[in-house]
Amino acid sequence: MNGFIDEVCTQGRLLREVADFYRNSGAKQIGGIAERFKQKGMTRIIFTGMGSSLYAMDAVRSYLTGHGIPALSFSSFELSRFQFGQIDDKTLVVAVSQSGNSMEVVELVQKAKEITDVVGIYNNEGCVLEKLADFPLKIRAGREISITSKTYELTMLILNILAHKLTDELDDSFWEEAEQAARWSEEWLGNWEENSRPMYEFAKGTELFDLLANDTSLATARQLSLAYREGLHNSTAVWECADYAHGQYHSAKMAEKYLAQMFFPVLEEGTKEMKMFRFILGHGGKVMIYTTSKIKEQERVFAVKLPRLRDSLMPLVESVAAETMLGMLFGSEWVKDH
Repeated sequence: MNGFIDEVCTQGRLLREVADFYRNSGAKQIGGIAERFKQKGMTRIIFTGMGSSLYAMDAVRSYLTGHGIPALSFSSFELSRFQFGQIDDKTLVVAVSQSGNSMEVVELVQKAKEITDVVGIYNNEGCVLEKLADFPLKIRAGREISITSKTYELTMLILNILAHKLTDELDDSFWEEAEQAARWSEEWLGNWEENSRPMYEFAKGTELFDLLANDTSLATARQLSLAYREGLHNSTAVWECADYAHGQYHSAKMAEKYLAQMFFPVLEEGTKEMKMFRFILGHGGKVMIYTTSKIKEQERVFAVKLPRLRDSLMPLVESVAAETMLGMLFGSEWVKDH
């Protein structure tokens, strides 16, 4: 189809391979980080990166905080220049850069190493981050030449593995769900064109895409927005649903030219999410809803049925489904222009 789709279609296999690596031969690397965290009596984690590397952190922040390990995230530029006082010797810094050479990340890590331990997550072997980090973790995606997709997917998986190790929940149940995500992704991608064609037909004619999500699914929406801008040069915006309900929803009055992609693993009656769902439809807009909930068939609604995984793993399957449709919107002749 195009270079973007080609790389997206490797994600199911790579999810399985990377999970297998960090469960077995790479387990010592993950264990070493958890051991250092406990030995030094560390009390919180600060995640940092730029662009999509920063967005991946949404997948695990609330999970860690909910398990007694406060987790913050900042762009590396902000953390280095304006929020550096947040870092002390009881803070584990987790820096992500797919290239491993992003200047903002390198600057931050060089400064942070003087105070505390740094985990570096990167894809390119021999990069600066690999050399600087106290604990280097390779993404293991192979070369990526199109808009970030497979490295993003694997970054979220590795962050999940690390987070669950720190909470002592890296157990059989976690690995079974990671395997379920890989299996579902392989099945979707094995028939990506058949699965995506109805989504593509539904989305045609859209002039404004809004991406609505909460909590961990913001990782999906924020990365997807970047891909829409890079690939379609489209004015796409990401909104937390409650914030969207404070005025942003008026864009739905564009009617058939408007499409809200909603990433809600569960959609229930009596919620703000359902209220916005109905407002959009009531003003002629379209909704593509990615969910595990049962959605009744109705005009201007397309439901993408997802498997139910723990919240921190849901972005793995949300991203796969959303990216194949986006790749189809790019067209077969599309090439990356930067």
